[in-house]
Amino acid sequence: MARPLLRSSTFKLTLLYISLFSTSVIILFAFIYWSTLSYMTEQADEALNLEIRGLKERYKDAGLNGLTQLIRDRINTQPPSGSTIYLLTSFRFDSIVGNLDRWPRGPEDAEGFIDFVLEDSRFEPRPVIHVRARAFNLDGGFRLLVGRGIEDLFIARKRIIWTLGWGLGIMVLLGLIGSILMSRGMLRRIDQITATSEQIVSGDLGRRVPTRGTGDDFDRLSEHLNRMLDQIESLLDSVRRISDNIAHDLKTPLTRLRNRLESMSHSGADFHHHLDPAIREADGLLSTFNALLRIARIENDARKEGFSSIRLEEVVADVVELYEPLAEEKLQTLTLEQRHTPPINGDRDLVFQAVANILDNAVKYTPENGIIQVSIKTGGKRVRVTVTDNGPGIPDALHEKVVQRFFRTDSSRNQSGNGLGLSMVAAVCKLHGAQLRFEELDPGLSVHMDFMLPVVEKQSKFADSASESDGISTNSSTNYANTKPSAAH
Repeated sequence: MARPLLRSSTFKLTLLYISLFSTSVIILFAFIYWSTLSYMTEQADEALNLEIRGLKERYKDAGLNGLTQLIRDRINTQPPSGSTIYLLTSFRFDSIVGNLDRWPRGPEDAEGFIDFVLEDSRFEPRPVIHVRARAFNLDGGFRLLVGRGIEDLFIARKRIIWTLGWGLGIMVLLGLIGSILMSRGMLRRIDQITATSEQIVSGDLGRRVPTRGTGDDFDRLSEHLNRMLDQIESLLDSVRRISDNIAHDLKTPLTRLRNRLESMSHSGADFHHHLDPAIREADGLLSTFNALLRIARIENDARKEGFSSIRLEEVVADVVELYEPLAEEKLQTLTLEQRHTPPINGDRDLVFQAVANILDNAVKYTPENGIIQVSIKTGGKRVRVTVTDNGPGIPDALHEKVVQRFFRTDSSRNQSGNGLGLSMVAAVCKLHGAQLRFEELDPGLSVHMDFMLPVVEKQSKFADSASESDGISTNSSTNYANTKPSAAH
């Protein structure tokens, strides 16, 4: 556990944060250290300068004797713990008066300041006193040294350094403890995801990443992963279902084709009456596989590059014109109700095929003397194409299944087809961002395709011209805008 913990990105990130924060704290404390000591040094220097100015004025007014007497008075009157240093010497550094026995050793800066240490003989054991003094020359060759103890400055320096050291140590310790706790918590969450992934890889596709309901980053990641797993499981189920349907639906025509070819091989020269049915069986198989390939190509958005501005009323009118002869053969009434609608962005051939598949189902399953109505109208921000018939319809419970590949209702088993018509329609709607919905009537069925309008100005223009009865509602029907397609009506 320790090795993965130390190698985890969270632990490394926390260490980086600790390093950056420590650096910022060091810079902050360095500034505080420098500003505090600079302020205290300036205060000490200002006190020395005031003392020196007073002594210089006394020397100017009263001469050497007056200065000597003033220095003695100040030495005698300062408290026992006083730390003011005075030393007056000749130009040869011979002591004249003061509480130092000799001139201190140490370099002077440009302004005459000297920093040195001395032992205080007034106490036992003798403490070491840090002194900051300033030396200057008097007329007549005399030299005067005035200094003050700066123990407060050194104590402040030590405390700042001590505080900085302990502060950094505590911060690093707490940071390490926090990083370990955070890393262990994140590793547990990651281990849960890893364990779930291993179970899924082992074949348990129903497993999902657990969530805690906290709404944190890991919960959101888990929710996205679970949705992805749901989609993957749904796709795999769809693949298995499609494979089973292909095997089931194509077994019969392949068997018939084989039997006809076998009959042809035994019929000698008289095989021509078997040839046309065999060709029809082969054409049916090719049509099924072509439909599957076309649906797969549509679902992969391979046709979006062919999108252009199209008018749905023109496409729908062409489809109705194509199916009018078939409706007349069954004595059906096929009507078209349309209004001028704004253009949409799409693939004309695919939209034509989708509307044709819906109308083909309506003509196929509506009985003789039945009624089929096709309408196109604008409402709100979309254009709706509706195909309504008074045939047997589709029960509400099957609305989600009829768009699956190869799915066929009981009433359609005796009809020709491969169960891919509505799968193609659903794929086209998904590609165009349209909504495919089924509404069961009594009797009959209404199929709605709602295409979104691309331009707001045109939407409002044509929406205003639509009557209240043309409004588009989606409350009482099933939405298949994002449903994976798969079957025919």
